[in-house]
Amino acid sequence: AREASYRLARFLPESSDAVQPDSPIHILGTVVEASAEATAEVQACVRACLWFTYRQHFEPIPGTVFTSDAGWGCMMRSGQMILAQALLRLSAGGGGAGASLERREAATVALFADCLAAPYSLHRITLEGQAQGLPVGRWMGPASIAQVLVRLADRAREAAAGEGAAAGDAA
Repeated sequence: AREASYRLARFLPESSDAVQPDSPIHILGTVVEASAEATAEVQACVRACLWFTYRQHFEPIPGTVFTSDAGWGCMMRSGQMILAQALLRLSAGGGGAGASLERREAATVALFADCLAAPYSLHRITLEGQAQGLPVGRWMGPASIAQVLVRLADRAREAAAGEGAAAGDAA
C-alpha cells in the first residue's frame, strides 16, 4: 500500500523566495505567515500531504482490461487524496507523531490501494461510477467523484458497524 503514496515534496521549488511577502499561505488548515523562514515551513506542510497519482500494472479492474488510469484517473486520484488526508487527520484524534503517525499513514494509505479489496481503491471508485452510469476508463467530474466517495464511505461505515455487531454477538 505504501507504493500508492508519494509525497509532493519533489515538486516544491528549491528557491527560498517562493513565498510572496505579506501573503499568508493556507495549506489544509495550517496558516503560514509570510516571512523569510516561511518557505521552509510551507515545504514541511506540503511534504506532510499524501499524494496519489496515475498508476499502471495494477490488477485489472473487474470486467475490463484496464491496468492503468493514465489519461483518465486524475479526478479520481484527486478525490482519493482529499479523502485520505481527511481520514488521516481524523485518525490523529488530537495529536500523534513519530511511529504512531507512520502507522496511521500506512493504515490510511492501505484503504486506497489499487485492488478490489481496498474500500477506496480506483477499482471500487470506477465500479461505483459504472453503477451510476459512468463508463470505466472515462474521466469523472468533481461532483461525480464526490458522490461516488460518499457511497463508498457509507458502505465502509456499514461494513464496520456490521463487524462491530458480529464481534459483540461472539462475546
